[in-house]
Amino acid sequence: MRGLVLYRSHYGNTKLVAEALARELGDSGVEAQIQDLRRRLPDLAPFEVVLVGAPTRMANACGRARRLLKKLRRRGFTSGRVAAFDTYGPVPTDPGELEKGRKWLYPGAAGILQAIAADRGLNVHPATLRCEVAGLKGPLAEKELDKAKPFVRDLVASLGKKA
Repeated sequence: MRGLVLYRSHYGNTKLVAEALARELGDSGVEAQIQDLRRRLPDLAPFEVVLVGAPTRMANACGRARRLLKKLRRRGFTSGRVAAFDTYGPVPTDPGELEKGRKWLYPGAAGILQAIAADRGLNVHPATLRCEVAGLKGPLAEKELDKAKPFVRDLVASLGKKA
């Protein structure tokens, strides 16, 4: 089984999450390949799962990630599972500030990418992986990379099931 982790990262945080996901895929018996979305895509036909990630910036996902999902079928990815991940934050600790900033954080790039994939009729994994960034440019908040293991386990377990 083969998996492809595609990401776009501005400060390196989303790349760290993508690397953790690729490691976990490998540990789960999936041959994993990782690639920055700024590079030319490989043939997607051999992959059973594609993970697409981007940072949440200005309440949105980057254009490269959105455009990729809109053309996955044309690029040879027709029956595999698609999963979305992102980095976001920092999240205010004050409840009032959090409420004011909610629109910038949720649903985030992962939710947007998941919706685009669903709108395109792709086989979408129901869960997304979201990792919080402690500052505007990072680093990732403590223990955020630990979320990759259960996310990948759930994703790999779902590969044999119909969406």
